[in-house]
Amino acid sequence: MKRPISTAVKSFQSAYSSLDKRYSERVAVTCPVRYAGEVPTQPHKGEGVTKDISLSGCKMISERPVTRGTLLSLTIALPDGEDPLRLTSAHVVWVSGCHFSVRFMQLSQTDRKRIQAFLWKNITHDTVQNQRTRFRLV
Repeated sequence: MKRPISTAVKSFQSAYSSLDKRYSERVAVTCPVRYAGEVPTQPHKGEGVTKDISLSGCKMISERPVTRGTLLSLTIALPDGEDPLRLTSAHVVWVSGCHFSVRFMQLSQTDRKRIQAFLWKNITHDTVQNQRTRFRLV
């Protein structure tokens, strides 16, 4: 018996819903990171490492937890032979213990090109989630 079209469409949408939420694929890479941010009740300052990075943000592990919604400044030591990348506007969008993800809110054209070049040079089947690359050119 055939499935109704609406069921097939819902199944397809759920399988690819993560594609709609990201502008570029995350690449698994470990880079040292320093971060700082201010919350009135709890200042945030610490060090950690990236778990993955994309053109729109990154996932990190740190020695202390941060608060969801905090705006951080990041210094990321990309292994590309250049000075550390300094980002002044990274919004904490997900937190689980000492793991957290940030969205890069304002990237200069230079920083955007540097991250994109780094991603393209380092993307392999071993570094991408689900063994599938997905880039949306904007």
